[in-house]
Amino acid sequence: MCRLVANAVLAAWVLVSASAGAEETAGGDTMGTTWTARWHGTAQGTDPLPSVVVSDELYRILERVNRLMSTWRDDSEVSRFNASSSTDWFEVSPETARVVSRALEISAASDGAFDVTVSPLVQLWGFGSGGPRAAPGAAQLEAARMLVGSNKLTVRDRPPAIRKSDPGVTIDLSAIAKGYAVDLLGEYLESVFVSGYLVEVGGETRVKGSRPDGAAWRIGIEQPVAGLRRVRSVLSLGGPRRGVATSGDYRNRRTVAGRVVSHTLDPRSGRPIEHALAAVTVVAADCMTADAWATALMVLGPEQGLAVAKQHRVAALLLSREGTAIREQSTDEYRTIESESAGGGWWGTWLPVLVLVSLAVVGLSAGVLLRGRALVGSCGGLALMCRSRDDPLCAACGVPGVADEDAGIAEAVEVVSDGAKS
Repeated sequence: MCRLVANAVLAAWVLVSASAGAEETAGGDTMGTTWTARWHGTAQGTDPLPSVVVSDELYRILERVNRLMSTWRDDSEVSRFNASSSTDWFEVSPETARVVSRALEISAASDGAFDVTVSPLVQLWGFGSGGPRAAPGAAQLEAARMLVGSNKLTVRDRPPAIRKSDPGVTIDLSAIAKGYAVDLLGEYLESVFVSGYLVEVGGETRVKGSRPDGAAWRIGIEQPVAGLRRVRSVLSLGGPRRGVATSGDYRNRRTVAGRVVSHTLDPRSGRPIEHALAAVTVVAADCMTADAWATALMVLGPEQGLAVAKQHRVAALLLSREGTAIREQSTDEYRTIESESAGGGWWGTWLPVLVLVSLAVVGLSAGVLLRGRALVGSCGGLALMCRSRDDPLCAACGVPGVADEDAGIAEAVEVVSDGAKS
């Protein structure tokens, strides 16, 4: 019987793998970071587009967002708005208007913790296109703060335009534009009816459906320690689309006046954050929202951030420093997703397998399927065939097998959130 079941599992997995669409990939550099896209299959009755066509369109989408919203390009739409001293309506693309509108909504919800008019402060503290500079004096800081505030910016969608109330107001969309770019990539892949996808820009991620083998997509949450690249936990996400974004203070830091300061600036005080919160991960229906909320909660800090996340039902994980330890806090919404992650991935992979196993066992009993040497051991010997925890046979028995534990975890993760947004 052991031989029959083992062979049935193998046969079922071969059948599932054969029925899954081949995965296509694309990636490269964009927005000062890297991007990746993985997709497979198409809806029934739909002919798949050639991989090169899809890849080219994904790249074109990213280039358009960069041309519109980069503060590092003098010819971008945002840069031209920043250079303008007019307080009249400034015509922009529908994309820029959409991003600014969402930014203002989250600014209001977070009581100003998220604010795209923070640009003067970004430059003042040496995190902008101007590069490192000396610590600002009190007068410089106060002058910059006078130009910061979401109430100084308005947006309309017909025709799309934005307007500043003070000629010196400038905007920086870097804390939301990458998430928006990820959403556009996902929206395009949905428009060509792929069965499942994962897209990410600089760690900001959006997924929908499942991997080609039916398993959930896996997103790694990093341990928020400078100089250490280690996965702390893994979210398995499948089914409806979801965006995941992480903001942290442990990657992008700068020494100013002999003191290490975070690149995350509090637009209300005008200064870098100094609280114990090290990283925030947010899961939302779209990546733009997750991106902005991750920054807002990071600014607010562990106590106020958790309270605001609960108030607005944000699925958030907050990791704070307590000496040399990391304290973990999360909202009910995040814990629900985490719970689904722990159990949902199994069904996504093994429900079709179980059906095929049943069919395979019947076939084996009639002697019409696989023949081979019986496997032995507490789990039928399947663990001896494993090379990593990503192997479905290894996952079936739960025995580590020959795979190194850390290597197994790393191999099981599609995207590791880097926690350092610039």
